[in-house]
Amino acid sequence: MALSIGTSGVQLTLLKNNAQANRFTNRATERLATGLRINRASDDPAGLIGAEKLRGDLVEISAQLKVVGAQRRQSNLQQSGRQTASSVLQEVRGLFVQAAGNTISTDEREAIQLQVDSSLDALDRLGATTGFALPESLEALRAGGSASVAGGDPAVGAELLEEQLAAVNLASAAAGAYEKYTLDVDQRLAEDRAVATASSLSQIADADYAQEISNLVKGQILTEASIKTMMVAQRIRSDQILSLFATL
Repeated sequence: MALSIGTSGVQLTLLKNNAQANRFTNRATERLATGLRINRASDDPAGLIGAEKLRGDLVEISAQLKVVGAQRRQSNLQQSGRQTASSVLQEVRGLFVQAAGNTISTDEREAIQLQVDSSLDALDRLGATTGFALPESLEALRAGGSASVAGGDPAVGAELLEEQLAAVNLASAAAGAYEKYTLDVDQRLAEDRAVATASSLSQIADADYAQEISNLVKGQILTEASIKTMMVAQRIRSDQILSLFATL
């Protein structure tokens, strides 16, 4: 009876099969742990290149959305300023209409002028806060100005206010159109592109959990089977050695 004392070809095959089963199990375990199909370049070199390109695209899209968001916040802030300015201008215009008549006294004109000056100061502060500024022509409405209530021509002041109200309303409409037809469209396009890019990245890089769980179970079964097979082979080898000694 022939007997080789070293590691037999069968044992080498069994060890190789056991190592392959372990690698199969470890790969499935890693993918389930990370949620990724590609954890290193050797997993899928071409897929890795594609995945990295898509990740770069997602970073770019995220930056675009941040820009749109910043523009929207700035636009909303200025729009809020315009709305407040429009309300204040309406009140001031009412004061000028009241002062344009000949039925108010000098003291009443002075009181109205104080209200006008305070309102213009409020508009200046509003412009500094929101980035929306009124034209310098409205300075003529202040005390001592050519269109002031006290000492000027209130009718001219009322006309200036009417023109400015129209300009504010026009600017508000333009800002609303810009937000609706530019910012909203840019945001929707970027969001749609982000969804499509993320879906493509998922298809390339993400692990299939159902498949990997199946692979894990399969790998564990193969590992257990290879270990049992090696134990059986080792026991047969031991029996052969004992049989050899029995014949001596």
